[in-house]
Amino acid sequence: MSQPKKWTDVSIELIKDPDSFELWQQLIISAEHNDKNGISKSTPPPQLQTLRTSYDRFLTKYPYMYKYWIRYAEWEFKLTDVSTAIKLYEDAFQHLNYCIELWVNYLQFRINTITDNVEQVLGLFEKARGLIGNHFYAYEFYTLYLSFLESYATEENQYRRKYFTLMRIVLDVPLYHYEYFYKKYFELIARVGGGGDAKLHSDLQYIVPASELQRQSKNLQQQLKKTFTDSYITIQYKVYELYHFEKRFKRHYNDVKYISRQQLDAWLQYFDFLELKKYPQSYIELDYWRYLYIAANYPESWIKFADYFVFHGKYNSARQLLIRGWKYLGHYQVLIKLIDLEIFLKQFVRAKELLITYLKYTVSIPIPIYEKLICIERIFNDNDDHILNLFKLIIEDTQIDWFFNVLTYYAIDKQKKLAFLEEMSDFKGQKYYDNIWKLVSEEINGDGEVQQPTPNFSKEYERLLQSIQ
Repeated sequence: MSQPKKWTDVSIELIKDPDSFELWQQLIISAEHNDKNGISKSTPPPQLQTLRTSYDRFLTKYPYMYKYWIRYAEWEFKLTDVSTAIKLYEDAFQHLNYCIELWVNYLQFRINTITDNVEQVLGLFEKARGLIGNHFYAYEFYTLYLSFLESYATEENQYRRKYFTLMRIVLDVPLYHYEYFYKKYFELIARVGGGGDAKLHSDLQYIVPASELQRQSKNLQQQLKKTFTDSYITIQYKVYELYHFEKRFKRHYNDVKYISRQQLDAWLQYFDFLELKKYPQSYIELDYWRYLYIAANYPESWIKFADYFVFHGKYNSARQLLIRGWKYLGHYQVLIKLIDLEIFLKQFVRAKELLITYLKYTVSIPIPIYEKLICIERIFNDNDDHILNLFKLIIEDTQIDWFFNVLTYYAIDKQKKLAFLEEMSDFKGQKYYDNIWKLVSEEINGDGEVQQPTPNFSKEYERLLQSIQ
């Protein structure tokens, strides 16, 4: 295996090719390799700073690569202390708050470094459950949570009660490993009625209503078995339904490599299914975050999620999401969606500021951005001369005939529109110019007679001279 390149050499290559993911990976490897010296607490500060700088720059560019956040946090734990590593995990959650892999690693880290802060760790488990508790692959999270409660249960903290409460909650979550939790529950039920087991009787109070226990029904075991068998059949059916979609997803992490169209379409079909079956919004939103973390490199991913928020009236959530998408991806389609949302919310000044900032710092302007500029200018100034002058500037700058078609979207005085077309007669013979000329002429004449634009004789004369030279 070849030795990693020097960190300075990789940095120079990155300046030339800043979008090369392979080079960014090499930068991390080179910093960790440190010219064969490796990294430890005794490493000189400049080399430690090189390592941190490498991770900081990498994660600024690729904030959804959760494995690198974990690696960075592990380094900080080795080099400094627990609090620095925790701060890094918290920074990671600013981008990956619904990432189950990140949560499981973080919670395991907090358990491994636990001191007298058991209640604080419990609070983190509950926070995580509210975010990723409905994840189809939440088995590892729930087994870790149950193990934590069992390990730190005392007579005073009621963690054993929490353990059985959580067990009962898990049974209603459609998980890929649902059978594991039902098996544990059925094993407990099988022990009911055995008698003489004080611990079992103590545990039963957490899963059976007190009234049932007081009656000491001889059929308690059968009743429990029937209840949870019915629940098992219901959850099994749900899991099979979900697995029909889940098995089609080959990638469960962010990557710079392209995702097949089939997988992207499978996600969209999944969302349609979840909404058709009326799954809770929290469940659907979690799956949207899963989808976004995987497909963050596609503008349609951000737009699709924003559309979901808008449909459910969560406009601020949609705005924040699009702002994140715009900052991360920098794709004009995400910006246009954000501008459209601001216009919809009647935040016209904010929409214009977004557009002006983009125009100020972008060299190659996409056609839809120009169209949005015209739209916003019309909102702020409905003077026909102003909008026609804007059309003239854009058409002369871009030399794109399409904008004559855009002109048909606006109610402008017919005579002024005709005068504008005569002024722009250089575009005569091009598709959209001729179409709008015909349309405006028919509107003015009324009888269908089409007027031809007044010829520009000096320019026609110049063209004639060029043709005979």
